[in-house]
Amino acid sequence: MIAEISVLPIGNGIDLAGQVAKVIRVIHESGLDYRLNAMSTVIEGDSDQVFDLIRKCHNKMLENAERVYTVVKLDERKDKKEKLLDQKVRSVEKELEKDLKK
Repeated sequence: MIAEISVLPIGNGIDLAGQVAKVIRVIHESGLDYRLNAMSTVIEGDSDQVFDLIRKCHNKMLENAERVYTVVKLDERKDKKEKLLDQKVRSVEKELEKDLKK
């Protein structure tokens, strides 16, 4: 399963890097493969691990905020067992016949 998550505190100002870093630490320590980008984080693992990690991330942010808004997008395939996190990008690059910015 691949999950894209954004965990946002509401009402804690406009500089969120310190609060986001606490959530990223939870993701990093989980041992699951992940990619941080400017707007979200993409995580890959089995569905139980991913759902558990999403809950932990939401709860970590809730420790320091009165309100937390969490957005989750999921992609799970039964026909593919290999890691898809990087493969999805490589498939598009192959179609374009060029490497994309990462």
